[in-house]
Formats: sequence, structure tokens, C-alpha cells
Amino acid sequence: MIKICTDSCIDINKNQIEENNITVFPLSIILNDKEYLDGIDISPKAIFEYVEKTGQLPKTAARSIEDFKAFFQDLLKNGDEVIYLGISSKLSSAYSYACQAKTEIGSDKLHILDSKSLSTGIGLLVLYACQLVKRGLSSAEICKKVQLQAEYNQTSFVVDKLDYLYKGGRCSAMARFGANLLKIKPRLELVDGKIENTGKYMGKFNSVIYKYIDDMLREHSNIKKDLCFITHTCSDKKFVEEVVEYVKSKDIFDEVVSSVAGGTITCHCGENTLGILYLLED
Repeated sequence: MIKICTDSCIDINKNQIEENNITVFPLSIILNDKEYLDGIDISPKAIFEYVEKTGQLPKTAARSIEDFKAFFQDLLKNGDEVIYLGISSKLSSAYSYACQAKTEIGSDKLHILDSKSLSTGIGLLVLYACQLVKRGLSSAEICKKVQLQAEYNQTSFVVDKLDYLYKGGRCSAMARFGANLLKIKPRLELVDGKIENTGKYMGKFNSVIYKYIDDMLREHSNIKKDLCFITHTCSDKKFVEEVVEYVKSKDIFDEVVSSVAGGTITCHCGENTLGILYLLED
């Protein structure tokens, strides 16, 4: 049997994880020097409350090589082949730690892939890998197809305020002040495994999101139409539902679902971040 596993940056829904028998390795979130496990004993709500109370930004961290080894060895003990697909190697040391763990374990049944993505961008690739498992492909065929698909993955978000990015050292005080003053909402996009600022919108967050979605859907003519995610950190559930219905009205995708981003994305982007994510035909 081939086992698909990933990290807690996956940001897909619990039922999708359970239905596809996906095993999730929790990344670390650090608040006031105390370590929590993403999705286990820390929630986005707790992160928002911590930042509001202290003015300090939580930190994210990869788990140790020993933690990765224990995780993989537990999955390998039944003789299964294991394919791990986690956060982009250019965004976290988690990938290199996973590779080192594989080297130390020395098993040819363990395969480590670079998603070149984050959040539901990883999730889409993981779900694709699960489809390939169900089709009966070998681990070598799955790895080859998934690594190719990683080059064709539309992952982007619009951020309401730059406060979290500023606190995390990812933008200057001047950029934060100007963006908040002029109501500029940056578009952050995964390009070759790195986060790039590929656009900006001016106005209220709930209004510019529709322009952003139109732009992203217009940009690609080779969209895979089976599944689209609206992934977010928004507290306004009605607004998210309206966005989902708006994307459905385009009559492009077979399925459009919403997903709440987990702790890792929350730590870096803050509240009111929303993205449309889907795969592309290679």
C-alpha cells in the first residue's frame, strides 16, 4: 500500500483528510517561547487573540529531524511505501529536515517531494497524489506526476492588512503605513516555490476580492476544472459563502469549496486573507 502524508500547512478540510486517509505531520508554532503543534493544541483564533493582547507575532518552526524520523518510521513499520509532500523548500527548512530524516532512515520505500507551494496549494497536490494511488499507479509514477504538477499550481492570496507581514519582518514600516493608509491590498503569489508580490488592489477588502478572482481566472486558459479552493482566515462566514457562490457562477469548476487556513498561514498573514487556488493542466 502507498501512504500519502503531508504537514499541517495543507489547509484542506478535515473530511477530505479522513476520506483520503492522509496523515498530517504538525508543524510548530511558538507563542511567548512556548511551543505548540499546529492543528493539535493551537488554533487560528488563539493566535489572533495572542497578537491582539501582546502585540507580538507568533513564530513558526519546522520540527526536528528526529521528529521527522519518528513520524516516517511509524508509517513505514507496516511495510507501506510512504510519499511525503510538505511546504516549499524555499519557505521552510522542513523539506531539508525531511530529506535528512530519509537519509538517516535509509529506506527506499520513503519518498520526499517538494510541493513548491504552501497552504491549499499543497493540499491540491496531496489530493492529486491520492487520486493517483486510487488509480493503482506505482510510487515512482506518482512521484513523477506530482512533481510535474507542482510546476502547474495556481496558489495566491490577497491580504487585507500588512500588520502581520510587518511584525514578521516581511515588509517595511513605510510600506505597511502606506498600504493601510491608501487601503492597498497586496496579492501574494507562489512563483517557483517563493512568495512574490504580483499585484495590488485599492479599496475595501470585501470589494477587491472579486476583482482579484476575476484577474486570476482570466490569467490562465489551462485550468484543471475538477476542484477549486477558496482558502481564508476570514471571520465573516457570509462573505466567504458569497465568494464561493461567485466562483461557482463562473461555471468553470466541477467543485468549489471553502477552507479555513490553519495556524501556519495565520501566523504570517493575519485575519482577512483570502485566496483562490486550483491546479493547471501541464
